[in-house]
Amino acid sequence: MLQVRGSTGGRIQSTMIIISHTRGSNHAMPRIGAPENKQPLDRWLMIPHRSCPTLLLFLITQGDVIASVGLSHIIGKLNDHLRISTNILYCNEHQKLINYESECLRTAGITRMIYTSAAAVNSSRLQRHIGDGSQLFVVISTEPPYDLLRTLDLRFQNADFLIVIDRRIDREMWLAYVQHAFELGYVRLLLHTTPNGGVYGKTLFPKVRIDPTTVEQYLQHRASMRDLHGYPVRVAAYKNVPRSFMYVNSWGRMVYAGFYMRFVRAFLDSRNATFIPVHTPSDSPGNCTLSLRNETVDLCADSLAANPEMFSLTYGFRIAYANVMVAHAKKLLSYRYLEAPFQISVWLCLVTYVILIVGFLSCIHWQQHRRWDFSKYLLEVFSSLLFAGFSLRSIRGRERYILFGVIFMTGFVYSTMYLGLLKSMLISEVFEPQINTFEQLVASNTTLLVDPYDRILFAKYNMPEVLWSVVQTVTFETLLYHRNRFDQNYAYVLFTDRMALYETAQLFLRHPRLRRIPVNFAFLFTGIPMRKRWFLKEHLSTAWYHAFESGLTRKLSEDANNEAMSVGHLHYLITEHLEAKPLDLDYFVMPAIALALGSGLAIISFVIELTAWRMCRSRPQV
Repeated sequence: MLQVRGSTGGRIQSTMIIISHTRGSNHAMPRIGAPENKQPLDRWLMIPHRSCPTLLLFLITQGDVIASVGLSHIIGKLNDHLRISTNILYCNEHQKLINYESECLRTAGITRMIYTSAAAVNSSRLQRHIGDGSQLFVVISTEPPYDLLRTLDLRFQNADFLIVIDRRIDREMWLAYVQHAFELGYVRLLLHTTPNGGVYGKTLFPKVRIDPTTVEQYLQHRASMRDLHGYPVRVAAYKNVPRSFMYVNSWGRMVYAGFYMRFVRAFLDSRNATFIPVHTPSDSPGNCTLSLRNETVDLCADSLAANPEMFSLTYGFRIAYANVMVAHAKKLLSYRYLEAPFQISVWLCLVTYVILIVGFLSCIHWQQHRRWDFSKYLLEVFSSLLFAGFSLRSIRGRERYILFGVIFMTGFVYSTMYLGLLKSMLISEVFEPQINTFEQLVASNTTLLVDPYDRILFAKYNMPEVLWSVVQTVTFETLLYHRNRFDQNYAYVLFTDRMALYETAQLFLRHPRLRRIPVNFAFLFTGIPMRKRWFLKEHLSTAWYHAFESGLTRKLSEDANNEAMSVGHLHYLITEHLEAKPLDLDYFVMPAIALALGSGLAIISFVIELTAWRMCRSRPQV
């Protein structure tokens, strides 16, 4: 039932949602606030005046009504100071709920949701509607509400819980409940007893206890976890450079380093917590996920994508993306330098020019001397292109000067441009075409290595379909073996922080061995993974946000890269020295090509001249 109450002027003052779930009962829940359920305070006070002890005894027995003023004050104070947007009232006793709602909560100008049983609470749907945080749960119960925490299913851990107890507090019973809530990650608890108007808060460290407090003190210390008194925090320790790694220093001590590990340790030191490293069976991030699910660790010093079924993450404010790193383009073979200055279209134009000029000269020579000399003029044209000197003595008349000028200018332009481009290429080095797209990577038939964890991740976050044809899944150790040696026979997928480390290792190379394809993919929010029941999740998220906002994360990343290089997880690569080597087969490729090309042209010239001679000989003489 949804009931909206408003003032006479039509302005809505508060919203109340009543959700009831009663098993085995055919009686409807009485309407909250109905006149027949109200018992005015004036009626209770209109009694015969007998004696002060009798009146005092009567007021004590009606403690629920008298304490309602204190409860209303507590709720109003919490709502105003914390800017609460929603009050969620929970009580599994109908009559008690009617009394508290009608006398204490009716005047609160805020949205209220009322639950009369734990079975009526759908925590996932409730979280989708009102979010997580800025809520106040008002729990009216005589016994510790274990069923409510079980129904919430680790949701609303950042909400405030005001537990209203209608009798004097049993410290032993409620201490066990506070301990249970603390183990589930619920630490914002405030207890209020209506018989004496007492307010009790919890102290978690160095041991859990319940102490009298005030609302003001609760508001001051509710979000404070400054001193954990050495409380042990288990952190998964494995090598995932540069995020997390470990090494033994020169004094024989184990050092836990890395971008995320340094931050986690600094956070725990600031809270006076004890850092407890827990080594995982292997270095795969999958072991971190498994450890968090089994709750053998509290958090991992790593950056993972969201997986709500397994763990919780810090606030998602940083977008990570992946790139593919492929081998740098290989140097052009020496024999290919001779054809590199010109593109194919220029070479085709040059071949066409040679054929036309040689054919034109041969035709003029036949007109003047009545015989073909194709090979002679072919050599003349090649001499002009090589700028080695040529003559057209067999051509008479003005045709000689015209053709000489054309051949000279063409040969000069071609030879000058060719030699200039060839010299610049020999100085600056020339490489084969670089792989810059995924299609080129697939066309080159280069294998893309991924480990099982990354394969699952990319299948979930939309890896480009074109890459799946070249993906090969290998173990994490095999992947590291090839990637850390910069094996150019394979391609690798790296996220931004790890890619910066591999670029740092190639900082002093003249030409890097691996370079990224400038296409980003797998955009996702990442964060530090934590156990779902851990009570410091919000504090770590806030600290991580401030570190990112202040630029501290960039400094930590640079220091982690330098530290990883200094301890030998990767080494700075050096450029190979050029040394004199014996001549190999590659040295003789170009002379062989020139010999084959010259022999082919000679045979073609011979065939052309022989064919022309026979055609002239077979022609009848006039």
